Amino acid sequence: FGNAVVIQQTDALVLIDGGGSPGAGRRSAELVRSVSAKPVKSIAITHWHGDHVLGVASIVQAWPSADIIATDITDAHLRGRSMKAYAKGAPDVTLQSGFDKRLDGAETFLRDSLAKPELSAREREGFEASQRLFAQYRRDTRDLVLALPTRTFVDSLKLDDATHPIELRHPGRGNTDGDLIAWLPRQRVMATGDLVVAPIPFGFNAYPADWQNTLRAMQAERPAVWIPGHGAAMRDDTYVARLADLMGDTRDAVGPLAKQGVVRNEAGKHVDLSADRTRFVGDDPWLVRWFDRYWTQPFVDAAWREAKGEPIEQGEG
Repeated sequence: FGNAVVIQQTDALVLIDGGGSPGAGRRSAELVRSVSAKPVKSIAITHWHGDHVLGVASIVQAWPSADIIATDITDAHLRGRSMKAYAKGAPDVTLQSGFDKRLDGAETFLRDSLAKPELSAREREGFEASQRLFAQYRRDTRDLVLALPTRTFVDSLKLDDATHPIELRHPGRGNTDGDLIAWLPRQRVMATGDLVVAPIPFGFNAYPADWQNTLRAMQAERPAVWIPGHGAAMRDDTYVARLADLMGDTRDAVGPLAKQGVVRNEAGKHVDLSADRTRFVGDDPWLVRWFDRYWTQPFVDAAWREAKGEPIEQGEG
């Protein structure tokens, strides 16, 4: 589940992302009210993926006058094909039923995975924890409604304040084509959305070269604190540098294969990222499993498409 960030300004609060379900949004609102009496005036959405936006409608119920801010590209995804499976404005029984059927498939996957006798103890522990989280997620995703942006920008938008000014930026394509970051120049804090995810980055439908360049530009600001889209806050850019290097290593391995005529579905068989994988997850069999699924397979695909000059297609969230 994605991180949600609370920034306190003089008169009100600004949230970065809103959680991945109505239940998560309600709990976020409760937590915010437990630490501050100030209202939420803005919710900035880092990108269009459901685990960052499907809780926003519940937050807006708590603070109806709050702006929902996104890049113009993310706004188009939320209103268009990428999020067509989700109701806008009010719950939709048919769309909810379709979503529930997709959850049935995920539940079957978890159950079948746990039935495999060859699982290590660490993998079994991971799948059992996932089942518990999934049960909560099913409860949290009743009456799904997607709240749409009320304010958009192309390159940057400043939310000024005497002590905690915020610069919302579209630093370039990366994890998606419309990523937003939040930069606090006085505190030197950067909330990255899924441009940075730890301990395993997400490589689906990415823009490899652009993403690498975007990370380098973000590093140039020299943040004192990085807040990733998933994972714990970081006090230096060690992980970010490792992530940019991983992108370069993957592109360097895949590019020549694509030019030699290796087909996309076969490219992964010729790419060895074991050294990179060890730097990210060590020999933990649970994390190794998800590194290959969340990074190696999808990013190799994206790097092959990039090398061949094929467009990267954003999917459905």
